[in-house]
Order: sequence, then C-alpha cells, then structure tokens
Amino acid sequence: MTGTDTVERVRADGPRAFARWDAAVFDAVARGPATMLAQNLNGDDDAARAFDSYMRLVRQGVGAGLLTRAAPGAAGWSSFLERLLLEVAPAQLADLPAERRVPALVDLWNLGEGLLREPPWVDRYVCSCVRVAPKLNALAEFLTRVLAPVLTPAPPAAWTGPLRVAVLDLREVHDDFMPGKLRLAAPAVLCVEDRRRPGLHVGVHLRRGQRSEPLGVLAGLGAYEEAGRLPGVQFDDGRVRVGTKAVEVPTLRRCHGYTVARAGFVAACAVDSQRLWVIESE
Repeated sequence: MTGTDTVERVRADGPRAFARWDAAVFDAVARGPATMLAQNLNGDDDAARAFDSYMRLVRQGVGAGLLTRAAPGAAGWSSFLERLLLEVAPAQLADLPAERRVPALVDLWNLGEGLLREPPWVDRYVCSCVRVAPKLNALAEFLTRVLAPVLTPAPPAAWTGPLRVAVLDLREVHDDFMPGKLRLAAPAVLCVEDRRRPGLHVGVHLRRGQRSEPLGVLAGLGAYEEAGRLPGVQFDDGRVRVGTKAVEVPTLRRCHGYTVARAGFVAACAVDSQRLWVIESE
C-alpha cells in the first residue's frame, strides 16, 4: 500500500471513528508533515509499515483534539506531543533502524500523551525547555533531564550562607500583571497570582545562581506543600532578614507577600510594583 493509499484510508476512517474529527487539520498534516515523512522514508523496505503506524497516530491525535495545527503558531506548538509528532518524527524517523521505528513512535505517543495528563504547566514547561528538537530515540532521557530540576525535592538549604537577590520584571510576561499571592506549585516552580485577576497565574522556575526565570502565563499551577521547618523571614524598609542572615534590598520598600522554598529561596512581591524579588541562600 502506498503512502497516498494510507492517507486516503485514514482520511475515510477518521470521521467514522471520532465525533470531533477535524478534516482541515488532518488534511494540513497530510500535506505537510506526513508528506515530509513519506519522502524521507523514500520507499525502503520498512516504509509502508512505519508510515502506516505514523498515520494511525495522526488519526488518533486529530480525533482526540490533541493535534490542532500542522505547523507551529506564533506562540509555538500547542503541546510537546504535537511538536514530536509533526516536527520530530517526520524529520528523524527514517534515520532509525527499521526495527526501532514503530517502537519509537509508540514511545513518542506514550510520553507526549502522558505529559498532557499532568498539570498543564508541566507540558508548557517542557515545551519551553526545547531549544533544539530532542532526539526521537532518547525522549525518555530528555524528559528526565529537564523535569528533574523542577519536580525532584531539593535538599534543604542550610540558610547560613550569604543572601543574594535577583529581580524579575513580570511585565515582560504580561503587560499589566500585578503580583499578588505567591505559592509553590512544585519544589522549584513558583506560582504568582495576579492581584486583580485571581485566575491569571505566572510560573517562575527557581534556579540557583540568581538564574530564576519566568515560565510564562500558565494554567493548572496547583499547590505544593514543603515539608520540614523553614526559616523566619522579616521585611523592613529595604532590608530582608532570613533566619540569621540579612541583605539590603533597597528597591523592595513595602512587601505585599512572600513564600519560602526549602531549597533556599524566598520569593517576594511589593505593594506597588510589577517586579518579583527572589532572595537566594546556600
């Protein structure tokens, strides 16, 4: 069976199998990523089997509403699964040994769909980490590497070293965002709630070395409760004391709210500012 035959069969099966079938999305995928894959496979002995497996996943993705486009939009791909299926697989599948192609597609689907079953911020965070397309035959290792820093509880900080301060301007994420309530969503992910719109949240990745960075506007940022004792925090006019250590923060005059991460971070916002202060200890 040729690639064209496979596409036509899947196109006919889609509306019968899925009530929410989107023919326009399927046709765009067939013209773009699927055509690219067929050309890359170039009719080798395994081409028909690999292409058929790929199109079955495309059908499942379109029918389940997980594939919404054939190319990235202005904000990129809508999910990591979408990027894997429509960019990574067409470009890399033909380079794998024939016996690894179908298993690689199965892994791609299971890992990508698994991310979508997590809180929504997890998939968004993974997407933000993908500067260069990951290797199709090493997706599990890639996910372990990028998720471990934010999902693995860090050893508690001693809070005895010097305090350092990083300032993040959240206007760069959302023009009129005004930081309000702060809470942890994961061991190294901070949820910052907009003071005027409680449903609007910005995620922040807490990173050592004054390298904390916003993850963007994220939905589904739950609450993560830290275990163990945390140091006392006191805010004076332009000065912050954490445990027995203090640091001058002249731009933070009146604290509106703060939270503490046992990994060695205090995140705070001010009464009259769109900035976020991240105070870091060893």
